[in-house]
Amino acid sequence: MKIENFVRKEVHELPYYKAKELPLSSAADIVKLDLNENFAVERKIMKNLLLSVCKDVDVRLYPPPQGAIAVRAVSSFFGLNEEEVFVGKGSDEILDLVSKTFVKSGAKVLVVEPTFSLYGFFVKLYGGSKVDVLLKPDFELDVDKILRMNGKSSLLILCSPNNPTGNQFKRNEVETLVQEFDGLVVTDEAYADFAKYSMLNRVREFDNLIVLRTFSKAFGLAGIRAGFAASNHSVMNYIKRVAQPFSIDAVSQRLVASALQNWNYFKKRVNYVLKERKWLFQALTKIDGVFPYPSEANFILFKITREGLSSSIVEKRFQKRNVLVKDRGTFPLLWNCLRVTVGSHDMNEAFVSALKEALEE
Repeated sequence: MKIENFVRKEVHELPYYKAKELPLSSAADIVKLDLNENFAVERKIMKNLLLSVCKDVDVRLYPPPQGAIAVRAVSSFFGLNEEEVFVGKGSDEILDLVSKTFVKSGAKVLVVEPTFSLYGFFVKLYGGSKVDVLLKPDFELDVDKILRMNGKSSLLILCSPNNPTGNQFKRNEVETLVQEFDGLVVTDEAYADFAKYSMLNRVREFDNLIVLRTFSKAFGLAGIRAGFAASNHSVMNYIKRVAQPFSIDAVSQRLVASALQNWNYFKKRVNYVLKERKWLFQALTKIDGVFPYPSEANFILFKITREGLSSSIVEKRFQKRNVLVKDRGTFPLLWNCLRVTVGSHDMNEAFVSALKEALEE
């Protein structure tokens, strides 16, 4: 029996998404700046937060359905109605549900590139056709090009601040797209806490806007997988129809609520990241052979300009020095570019030192 005969054709065409596992035995020796995790948030604080919420959890019981505890906390904190919020296992699950709900077989979905690769993954998984719309050379939106696809596409996906370019798109241009695009507009704001604005307070104003947020970045909760979507009641009603009732576990729900209650602490750590981001950017500008791009996220994209060197070679040289960064040199517009997370000051200093060595090796 050939198993492949029973597999949907969309699955046949999907690449296998592999994430590297970091051996626990070597974790202490590695400067891990490849996945935009938040090392400004102190491990001891997060451990105590986790232990405190676990005291109230009876794992024999199913968690509150539809993430009720987290939904109440999110809606209260951000001034939204509970009907306007869906909490899931990170932005990844929510992207899956949005695609499952709104991507019809054969439908065209606009994805602004270069950007997060999972957008295209979910579009293809549900039989949609991903249509790439390149950013301008300065990484800004090509609004006219996007709107020329009006009526031909059912969904537009933006990441703002964008991963991996780091820039937040101009507010007026995002608003123009939401107002004039004849379809749903998804704005992924995973890094909005490090930027200037959010579209969360506009979801009632527009009937086609879906805003995604995560607790992995500003709140340092990447390990529990929690994020939320905000939109008007009609959009949320359909997304909730395809969601599993017990998707988000009891510990994660309580951690989300507790993190929001302790926002003053996390806000201070966000400010620490902003301070370190400025330091790291300035350090990169002083290194001959690289060009850093301004960022409004918790990472910086930089280009290798030294003749004879490629981003892939430099990444390998980093690995030899136990420093992990992300090679983005195969993305459109990003030839010879790498992405580095803004870490603690010690981590950032170690990265700068390793970069100087890698360039001269």
